[in-house]
Parts: sequence; C-alpha cells; structure tokens
Amino acid sequence: MRKIHAYMTQDQKEQAVSLLKEDIKELQQEQLQQEQKGYPRVVRDAIEETIQRYTKDVEYLTNELKK
Repeated sequence: MRKIHAYMTQDQKEQAVSLLKEDIKELQQEQLQQEQKGYPRVVRDAIEETIQRYTKDVEYLTNELKK
C-alpha cells in the first residue's frame, strides 16, 4: 500500500483488505493448480511474489485500522 494509504479513509482501507484477501485466495488456488496448467517458472515466481506482497499490504492495513 505504501504512501497511498495516507489518502484512504477507514472504509476504503477495510474494502482494500477485503479485496486483497480475495485476490490472495484466488492466487493460492492458481498456485495449487500450477502443475496441471504447466506454468513456466517465471509465472510461478510472479504468483508467489504477488501473494507475499499482498499479504504484507493486508498486514499493514490491518495495523492501520487498529490505530
């Protein structure tokens, strides 16, 4: 989320957390099916990196909402 979080309202932050969690679930499902779909290594790495980044953003926004 980085600097954009400073301009978000509480409701927008809550919505962002919800949407990020949905995206994480979709990416994890995609990750489980990667062997069947035969993704190249680059795609698998991109999926993993995105999951990690989204997870950090969710943690950051959740901490911001607690303040």
